[in-house]
Amino acid sequence: MLNELCVIGHPSRLGGADTELDHQIRCWLAMGIEVHLCHTYPLDQNIRGMGLEAMGCVYHEPRDWASLEGLHCISFCNGEFLKYLPEIKQYARSTTFVNCMSWNFDLEVEHQKRGLIDFHLYQSQHSFERVSIKLKESDNYRPMFFNPYFDAEEFPFVRDRSQEKFRFGRISRDDADKYGDQQLWIYETMTAPVLKEGLILGWGQNAEKKFGHRPPDYIQPIKPGGLSQRAFYAQCEAIIMTTNTFENLPRVGFEAMASGSILIVDNRGGWKLEIEDGVTGWLCDDHREFVYKASRCAFEEEERDQMRLAARQKLEATWGLQAAMDSWAQVFEAWEDLDQKKSHVNNQPVGANN
Repeated sequence: MLNELCVIGHPSRLGGADTELDHQIRCWLAMGIEVHLCHTYPLDQNIRGMGLEAMGCVYHEPRDWASLEGLHCISFCNGEFLKYLPEIKQYARSTTFVNCMSWNFDLEVEHQKRGLIDFHLYQSQHSFERVSIKLKESDNYRPMFFNPYFDAEEFPFVRDRSQEKFRFGRISRDDADKYGDQQLWIYETMTAPVLKEGLILGWGQNAEKKFGHRPPDYIQPIKPGGLSQRAFYAQCEAIIMTTNTFENLPRVGFEAMASGSILIVDNRGGWKLEIEDGVTGWLCDDHREFVYKASRCAFEEEERDQMRLAARQKLEATWGLQAAMDSWAQVFEAWEDLDQKKSHVNNQPVGANN
């Protein structure tokens, strides 16, 4: 039974993978596992403010790879982990990389060929299909799937919302590709029985350069970090969001489902895992379908309420604590099995196979 592990890197509030790691650590602690942290950079104010030491995590000095002796090590989308992997591998009991993207890191492929990565973890089949192609070419490629834990307590469920206006929004970093080309057109074209009012959290120079102008007056653009996520979802009846990117398993989806905001998003990637079209949200194939479903959402109050309840229930059943603990238990069992096999091979006397 695995009783301790080490994270290479550190969670934070500043990125999708960093936030996800924070939630997984909470899950591991709930499983009774002692969590060690060995960051790849000096600890800054943001990281110290996470409070993980008070929760029981054990800190190592940054990049003190020798202190990893005998620990199973895991890293979430951390390029520095890949950079220092040859040194880490000298001490770690096993090494696991979680690629949260839909593309490969160059060092991820190179180190897999060298046998430096014992396990690769994926949250979805479509992500695995995209990033496994180059990795499959090497021996000892061990892909595994897990159900990530989402801590919904950070996002209170808001059921009763003001109906004076139809309030909607979108949230992302200020990356031009995070904005679909027809995003503003959708907002302008969709209809509602009351006045429309929008929030765009994450609007910056890149978004403005993409569209060539600011959103219309009824939509308030807010710079990244200008409003808490909790406050954002509390104000948005619906999240109407199209992107040019292929999303793995969007954290925005989890946050919206926890908060009671209806998701109206692209019919591809991780959105298809999170949303059952017409039941827990809406999936759209093109910008005209976005207009139709966003308008329907605005007019059908009872349907919205049924959707928000169904989405919250699905979140708990699929990405709640028990489902995540069961999933991680299988991963940890695989780590221990590999460790036992390595120990058996290393302890064989010379000539044992002759």
